[in-house]
Amino acid sequence: MFFSKSREALNVARDEAKAVFSATRTTPSVLNIDNLGTFFGEMKYAFLLILEEKEIIVLAALQWLAIAGAYLLWTQMLDWIPDSVWQEVARASEEDRESAFSLIDFALLGWSFLVIAAVSYPLSVLNAAMVAVHYLRSSGQKSTIFAALGIAVQNMGRLWLFTVIDAWITVSAILDRLPKKRGRRTAVEEALYYAWKIGTAPVLPSLAAGNDFFEAAAQSVTILRKNTLRVIGVRMGYSLIAWVVGILAYGGALYVVMNSDMGPLDGPNGIFHFYVLMALPIFIAVGILNVLIRPFYMIMLARIYTEKFPYKAAPVAPAAGEHGARGLALFFAVFIVTFLAVTYMAEPLGITGWVESLAAKDLARIGQVP
Repeated sequence: MFFSKSREALNVARDEAKAVFSATRTTPSVLNIDNLGTFFGEMKYAFLLILEEKEIIVLAALQWLAIAGAYLLWTQMLDWIPDSVWQEVARASEEDRESAFSLIDFALLGWSFLVIAAVSYPLSVLNAAMVAVHYLRSSGQKSTIFAALGIAVQNMGRLWLFTVIDAWITVSAILDRLPKKRGRRTAVEEALYYAWKIGTAPVLPSLAAGNDFFEAAAQSVTILRKNTLRVIGVRMGYSLIAWVVGILAYGGALYVVMNSDMGPLDGPNGIFHFYVLMALPIFIAVGILNVLIRPFYMIMLARIYTEKFPYKAAPVAPAAGEHGARGLALFFAVFIVTFLAVTYMAEPLGITGWVESLAAKDLARIGQVP
């Protein structure tokens, strides 16, 4: 219930973005070079701030590690799924029909959401901490990694939930764009996606400043109305860079797969091996985007936000920053233990057997012998 209400509140910003596009006859385009010009035009302040406040790079690097770890954790379920399932999926693809797996699809969907929800915790803290560096400096205070984390964790619940929603929408869009035979992504879906991204761009800085979802959406709408081309340019310029990095990563993944010594990908555990091979180019791409580009984007949004809604950060108690640091340390500790458990103890824990039982039920239902 809370999840749906939060999404409903944020959809106000998305719908306003659609209305602004219609009223101004503006069509957001990733390939619009003017957006890239706007992005780089906003870079000077962010560049100078990052040079002075090196903790921003540390925060971005921690995001990179979190995303890389989450990807490896997600691939573990592909290792648990029996080869008979992938063989049936291949047959269905050759015959141009749906594979009709319901239990396995549901389990994979649930696992994907669990991983995204978990990794959204450090991502939300670290994004908000980067924004907080700007808040501290614009308030005339000294910025430290503990002070930034102290501000970030003050509104952790809303920030985490927003990041889960946004990350789920982002991952779904990325998967939809991958080449496939059936159910290709439509222009309407792509336009709706960018309406969400542009409409909610100032939401995270607003949440980090202590506002609830309704107020954050309202402030985002105000900023978009007053700075339409600027917000669109910053968001779509960032998207263009992400597209270029993503395409290079996709090409790199194909090269790695074609030159791999891990054996045939149509052999045992072929799908799992494929996604493991893709890890290196994906990690490089995520590193470039998260460490070298995203900090600039987050500072740009924070600056746009405070120009319309000035925010003076209250002095942060040392205990608050330490609490944020301990929370991140606990996350990475729990993540490492979880990763080791599901990698080396999936069978003793009964996880492999449970997934195989779901696969057997699905195969029996569609008339295939497990």
